[in-house]
Amino acid sequence: MAASDHAQTVLLILAGPAGVGKSTLCDRLVASVPHFERVITATTRPPRPNEENGRDYYFLSEEEFDRRLVAGDFLEWARIHQKQRSGILKSTVLARLPHTNLVMNIDVQGVRTLRAAAAREPLLSGRLVTMFVAPDSLDVLRQRMLGRGPISEDELQRRLHSAEFELAERNAYDYVIHSSTKEQDFRALLAYWEQARRKQPAG
Repeated sequence: MAASDHAQTVLLILAGPAGVGKSTLCDRLVASVPHFERVITATTRPPRPNEENGRDYYFLSEEEFDRRLVAGDFLEWARIHQKQRSGILKSTVLARLPHTNLVMNIDVQGVRTLRAAAAREPLLSGRLVTMFVAPDSLDVLRQRMLGRGPISEDELQRRLHSAEFELAERNAYDYVIHSSTKEQDFRALLAYWEQARRKQPAG
């Protein structure tokens, strides 16, 4: 769609609170729209039962994460919920971006870091498109989190507290998807992507 139209390729970033459906939107976009690949995040958290290394995340030990950090291999990284660390390896973005559109989902802290990185990295400059996926309410978000699997009350409250701060930044994004059903969210994503694509200069 984009690459075949000779438009400049972009890094499309989906942000928003945990549990709002960002991963589902990323996966569906890659499956439905040509010339899109998903950026795989590196994390120190253990995999969930349905997750695979290299497909869903790069699962790194704390020691390996430290080694890659010292080597300068990360485009951005952060500590999530005061526990595990998560980051984007430079190689997963810079090697692919000249040839295809990329999509990824990260938290608002990561978006801030990537914006700063884009100011320093010529390849990223002008290629970031940011979208925020906002739940109807914190109550709705709470139910979505509970529906994802077992979670302690402390962890649930910590994530809801983080969501309040994340929601306060939604107006700093290029587009805001007001989350409803999965189908409506995806239609909104496609509509915003079409708008963003048309704004890109020739590649």
